[in-house]
Amino acid sequence: MDNTQKFSGKAEVYQKARPSYAQAMIDFIAQNWQIGKGSLVADIGSGTGIFTRQLLGLGAKVYAVEPNADMRAKAEELLGDNPNFVSVIGTAEQTGLPDHSFHLVTAAAAFHWFDAERFKLECERILLPGAPVVLAWNKAELSAEINLGRERIFKKYCPNFKGFSGGKDEEDKLKRAFFDGALQERRFPNPLSYDRQTFINRALSASYSLIETDPEFDAYLTELGELFDKYAIDGKIVLPQDSVVYFKG
Repeated sequence: MDNTQKFSGKAEVYQKARPSYAQAMIDFIAQNWQIGKGSLVADIGSGTGIFTRQLLGLGAKVYAVEPNADMRAKAEELLGDNPNFVSVIGTAEQTGLPDHSFHLVTAAAAFHWFDAERFKLECERILLPGAPVVLAWNKAELSAEINLGRERIFKKYCPNFKGFSGGKDEEDKLKRAFFDGALQERRFPNPLSYDRQTFINRALSASYSLIETDPEFDAYLTELGELFDKYAIDGKIVLPQDSVVYFKG
C-alpha cells in the first residue's frame, strides 16, 4: 500500500487517541529558532493537525501539508477557522509550496514515511537560507512492562508491525544521514494518561493495526483490553513518554 494511504479511515480514531507534544518542546522550538508571529512554517505530513495546532499557538502561519484526504479533512474541520492555518494537498517530496519562503519545516511522527533524500531536497527548496528542519516524535519508554505487553500483542496479531516507529535502528540511521551526521536531540517529559477506550484507540490508530474486517480483530481488542486492565489503577494508566525533537547541530 502507498504510504500516503496507510491512515485512510483512521482520522477519527487518530485524532481521539494521539497525544499532543510537550509544551516545553514547543517553547524550545519557538525560542531556539525565533518562531512566532510573522513566521511561516511548513508542517509536513501534518495528519489531523495535532502538531499544527501547537505551532499555530505560537502565532506562526502554518502550511499543513498532508496527502491523505481523510486526515487532511479532519485537520480542516478542527483548524479551518484559524486564519493562520493553510491546508495543502501535497507530499513530503512534492509539497507544492513556493521556493525559499519558510522559516521552519517540521515533521511530527511522519519522517519515517518519507523518501528521506527527496524530502531533504524539497526542504532545501522551500526553506529560507539557513532555516532549520525539525523532526519530532512522542516516544514511549519501551522497557515499561505495559509497552512490552503491547509489543507482544502487535507481533502476535499485526503482520505489518516492525517495531515501534517502524524500527528504531533504521530510523536513527535515516535521521543521522538526513542531518549530514550532525544530529542533535532534545527530550521533554510528556507522560500520557489513558482510560481504557483511549488506550485501545491508540493501538487502532497505528498504521499496522488490525481493522474491523480482519478475522482476528475481536481477539486483538480483547487482549488489548486485558492488558489495560492488568495495569490500570482507578481506570487509568500513566505511561512514561518523552516528546523528542531532532535537528541539525
